[in-house]
Amino acid sequence: MTGKDVYMLLLQEKESQMHIPIVIGPSEAQAIITATNNEQPPRPLSHDLFSNIMLGFGIEIREIYIHKVVDRIFHAEICCDRYGTTIRFDARASDAIALALRFQAPIYTNDEVLEVAGTAASVIKFKQDFDPKTLLQKKLETAIQKEDYETAARIRDELNRIEGGNGNQESQQTN
Repeated sequence: MTGKDVYMLLLQEKESQMHIPIVIGPSEAQAIITATNNEQPPRPLSHDLFSNIMLGFGIEIREIYIHKVVDRIFHAEICCDRYGTTIRFDARASDAIALALRFQAPIYTNDEVLEVAGTAASVIKFKQDFDPKTLLQKKLETAIQKEDYETAARIRDELNRIEGGNGNQESQQTN
């Protein structure tokens, strides 16, 4: 993924201090933040819509499995259940995680992914360098320059929430 509108998601392995940093796009970041904070947007986001459709047809997500990394791209599987029948779907890790959060489904990986992408020492520097307020302020400036005031208002509200001390979600623990 190239461009300036990228975000970093940190998944923490439950049994250790290993982290998996995953670069994600702005829409996936928004979907993950919304789900993590249990927010209900005025209109459903794409992941919310997809979740609602799945539930409407009796489909539930049982687990997410991030099974490989190829050229820094994470590959995941979404394991779904519909009335006792299990089916797996190939997915981008960011989409799978956004959906897993909505279904409160566990997220798994394997030793190979941890070996290839996992990090322990470098995550300390990353956490120090990662400032979500700075990223949001840059996005706010861009939205204002483009005269996209609706987006600017949402970003402003998110900045106010962060500054209000409601928490900073830097990582999502894997189950």
